[in-house]
This record gives sequence, C-alpha cells and structure tokens, in this order.
Amino acid sequence: MCHRAVVAIQREIEMRGIPTVLITASPEESKLMRPPRSLSPRDFPLGRSLGPPGNALLQRRVLLDALGLFLTPPAPGKIQEREYPDYP
Repeated sequence: MCHRAVVAIQREIEMRGIPTVLITASPEESKLMRPPRSLSPRDFPLGRSLGPPGNALLQRRVLLDALGLFLTPPAPGKIQEREYPDYP
C-alpha cells in the first residue's frame, strides 16, 4: 500500500480518538504526510518494517519501540529513526 495512503488512514483514525503509530521503511515518503507518531527502523528494506522473517527478538524490539511512542504526545511529521545494530 502507498505510504501516503497509510498515513491518510492513520490520520482519519486519530481524528476519531484512536491513537495510532506508523512503522515505516520509507521515512521520507511518510514524512510528507505528517503522521502523528511514527518509527523508522534504519536500513530495513520495504516489506520488512519489523525486520527479517524468523527474527522474533528483533521484531519484538521494533514493535515495543513503536508502542513506546504512545507514551509521548503526537509529533506530526517527526519520524523517530532507530538503529538496530544486530540487523544484518
């Protein structure tokens, strides 16, 4: 799905009072639409926003980092970029 469409849907859900977080492998594309909360794991390829298949520990770390963004107020357009050193 287009990154811009995903953020448009995210913003609609937020306007109805449900907080959301975006995990994006294409931060520059997503940033244009100003998502309320977003995480970009550095150097993860498209289609693998949580990491490679079978790496449950890394996927859990990325997901917990994304959920942690709910603890701070929304920052539209600010993409939290994180490095995961154990990612190949």
